[in-house]
Amino acid sequence: MSAAPTTTSTPLTTATPTPTLRAAWHRRALRRIEIDPLQPAAQASIIARNEQITAAYAELYLRNPQLYRWAGMAALTSAHVGRGMYQMHLLHHAHLGWLIGLLQRDVAAVFDALGAGNLAVFVDIYWQHLAYELAGLPEFERIHAAGELSVAALAAWRLIDAGRVAADDTLIWEGNLQLLYIEQKEVLQPAVYDTQPRLWRDISLWIESPLLGQHETFGAWAPSATIGNFEARWRWISTRLVPRWQALATTQAARVEEVLERRLLGGAPFRLLDRLRRPALAELLPTR
Repeated sequence: MSAAPTTTSTPLTTATPTPTLRAAWHRRALRRIEIDPLQPAAQASIIARNEQITAAYAELYLRNPQLYRWAGMAALTSAHVGRGMYQMHLLHHAHLGWLIGLLQRDVAAVFDALGAGNLAVFVDIYWQHLAYELAGLPEFERIHAAGELSVAALAAWRLIDAGRVAADDTLIWEGNLQLLYIEQKEVLQPAVYDTQPRLWRDISLWIESPLLGQHETFGAWAPSATIGNFEARWRWISTRLVPRWQALATTQAARVEEVLERRLLGGAPFRLLDRLRRPALAELLPTR
């Protein structure tokens, strides 16, 4: 009778996966807002996260207003989203959604949608600004080669970089507007607008431009359209909001920078609170 074969057992080891290039930048971006988006958050935490996101965009833009055009518009938009979140939070707790024609559950749904969209855009695009600022266009070429950056996003940054090198503001604007298109089509449409088509149809009439001095609602511009429809929303953005943002950034730069400097302080995005905090600006902001 032959002896049973002897086997040597090898301990199983679990290899730690190597972080992807994109994941490394993504972690840095999340550290900037100091909040773990994977953890459930109460409304107060979501509002605080919005303030951090707005400040992060404002900080980017103020470091290089000529280059980070998308970030400036994103900062104003994020502050506008924050105002909407405050309003929904108050209406929900006071059970006053009927004042704007919304059921109680719809008020909560609007709040959740605003918070989700605010975070989705930050997660998708903010890290790209960090990567470009700290590592330049070659980093995007590597990330794209690894299959972690879309062709459209790479093309946008190539335009921005070419504009920077050539001091060509037209190319810089074109690249930033491509980022805006990606944000609306590839990020917000599936993550936010497609999830609640009835809700966005119901509130389209009173969604207002987030830009300084532009007191225009989507409903006034297109009374029969819904902002949840990408084509209609993009026509509004590209024909009404973008020209206003270009005018603000080029002819009212000091005004834009003053507003965004206040966003660095955090807190509720309302003018009254801004005025109360304004005396502290000189001490908190770096001198130029």
